[in-house]
Amino acid sequence: MVRRGKPAPESTRGRRIEAGGFTVTEGVHRHGAELPWHDHATPTICFVLNGAFTELWRGGSIACTSSTLKITPAGERHWDRFNRGDVRGLLIEADQEQVAAIRPYSAVLDERESFHGGLLSTIGWRVHQEMQQMDSTAPLAIEGLLLELVATASRLKDQNGSERGRPRWLEEARDRIHADLGSRPSLSSLAWWVGVHPVTLARAFRQAFGCTVGEYVRNLRIERAALQLAQTELSLAEIALAAGFSDQSHFSNLFRQHTGLSPSRFRQVINGGTNGKK
Repeated sequence: MVRRGKPAPESTRGRRIEAGGFTVTEGVHRHGAELPWHDHATPTICFVLNGAFTELWRGGSIACTSSTLKITPAGERHWDRFNRGDVRGLLIEADQEQVAAIRPYSAVLDERESFHGGLLSTIGWRVHQEMQQMDSTAPLAIEGLLLELVATASRLKDQNGSERGRPRWLEEARDRIHADLGSRPSLSSLAWWVGVHPVTLARAFRQAFGCTVGEYVRNLRIERAALQLAQTELSLAEIALAAGFSDQSHFSNLFRQHTGLSPSRFRQVINGGTNGKK
């Protein structure tokens, strides 16, 4: 008698579109599924929409969670284990011609890199929204967003590579922003805290992080709110307050500007909604 165990959890492919030299596939990986050792002929980019999983390669491992974006070089063997609940994400692949065209400007594609939240997360969600909407102009919009995504990742990699040359007080200012986000830190209070003039802080911050202190704070608030929308059942008012927004209306308006979705629609989409309405 042959005994048959439970069928292995599945990984399923959802919407798939081609945009210029890119192919974007939305996938769902059920809890317990695995993608054993494999590689890709060209560099790949993965953006996690919801859930968490672990990826292993010969040199280490990474825990990927909601809003993580990772880049895997061509030919690098890796193993994905979906042992932390169901996962939804986007797999972005570029054909050989596209890779050859952008490689001179994006060495980031040839190295293993990972990012969490921030501007890259915003671009990833905009790509997903265009896939949900999928009107006649969506492929053009998605191609532009993906080129912007690669350029932004390359710029962030360059900035991260220069961290050693940053003054300690600048790192302390950034850490203070993260710690006191709910209390609405100001430029003058941050400058006082780290012992420099506000003009000095403003200039150094923009040079190091590619944005003003105010823009950094705003992006971080949106990122934290997005994570709470995805991972908790808190009300919009509670999420807005925890992220440091003055009120729910202000939060909703800024969130829509950054992601293209209202907070309630974002929560619906990330929890498996397929309707393209905003």
